[in-house]
Amino acid sequence: MIAAQSASLAFFRDLQRQQVDFDGERFLTEVDALFQSPDLLTEVRWRLEVLYELSDQRGMEAEFEVLRDRLTQIFAGGGEESAILERVRGITRIETQDGRPVDLRHFLKSQRRIYNESEYREALRKKIANTQMHVLNLSAYYPDEEVALRHLRKLMEGLAVKILDPAVRTRSVKTIEDNIRGMPSFRTYERLKDRFLRDWLGRFAGISNQQLAKLGPDEVQRLILEHQRHQTTQLVKAGVRPLQADISEHLGVHDTLEGEFTDEAFWAKANVAVRRGFAEWILRVVQAVGMVDGHRYAFFQSEADPNCHLLCGLGLARLPTPEDGPIRMVPYIKPFTRKAGYLLEVRRRHLGDPTTYYAELRHYTLPFMFGFDHVPALEVPKSLREFFNSQY
Repeated sequence: MIAAQSASLAFFRDLQRQQVDFDGERFLTEVDALFQSPDLLTEVRWRLEVLYELSDQRGMEAEFEVLRDRLTQIFAGGGEESAILERVRGITRIETQDGRPVDLRHFLKSQRRIYNESEYREALRKKIANTQMHVLNLSAYYPDEEVALRHLRKLMEGLAVKILDPAVRTRSVKTIEDNIRGMPSFRTYERLKDRFLRDWLGRFAGISNQQLAKLGPDEVQRLILEHQRHQTTQLVKAGVRPLQADISEHLGVHDTLEGEFTDEAFWAKANVAVRRGFAEWILRVVQAVGMVDGHRYAFFQSEADPNCHLLCGLGLARLPTPEDGPIRMVPYIKPFTRKAGYLLEVRRRHLGDPTTYYAELRHYTLPFMFGFDHVPALEVPKSLREFFNSQY
């Protein structure tokens, strides 16, 4: 417990010194780990919502920094829970460096924004990119709905082309957008988004189908946030810390630790149970930790060795096209070391000798497998764990 408290305080102090990037979910998780007060969590949560809103609006960088620094300073300084609660409650207004007062409550429920034509096209372009990402994610978990999702993907790609064409009037673009929203494939997409969240709660929070059927959308979101924090606490206690970091440059499929098992020498002694267990375990980890936040990956750091990291992901063998058939996502894991501030993936081209390369893969992967084995619903299949351990 003392070690966990020290780690949480270190996180806030690193934030204050700007040695780590601000991460709202991690911030809330560490507050939850340090304190017992649900009132404090509530007060922190809505101010983090304001921070998210400020970060999404142009020209609000100064307000974002002031609020971020105020919150960080309170928790980095430590103190009694009651005193910290009062200090957080006192943050309802902030003042920028030029003396301009800002009422934070104004940003809790943002007003519906009126866009000019160029802003509308840019906002729609971002929405399309976000929808396409979710379509791919949902295709990985609901292959029986892939036909409808593929149809929506084609519609989105067609709309994206029209957005970029100045000859297509904005009014026409808006009409096409509205028509797509009324189509069966889009309704399927909306239904699957809600189904995924409820399936997630059923699988990882143990909520029955009868209970889930009674929950409204807001209650579903609240329960997911609660269980995410609980899940993070379990992982950290098991020695595996989830990280929110920009790892977009590392999301390619790994040389060897991937679900098509193309490295025949490494997987030679892996039977059907090992291979199936590998794919299913990665899918479960990504679903539990990454997908609920819209990611096809989950990134972790070892508590015992902060320079050791593991990425679990689902990747595309190639970029899909509208003519493609069903999308097949390839599960993979990637072990990393961190040297001089840079993540270094353990890859074949860096370690030419196969024996050394395979030993390194197991050396950096096994500690994470042992950690996950202590987290309910994320346990490593016995056959997979034994395969890695027996070859080590």
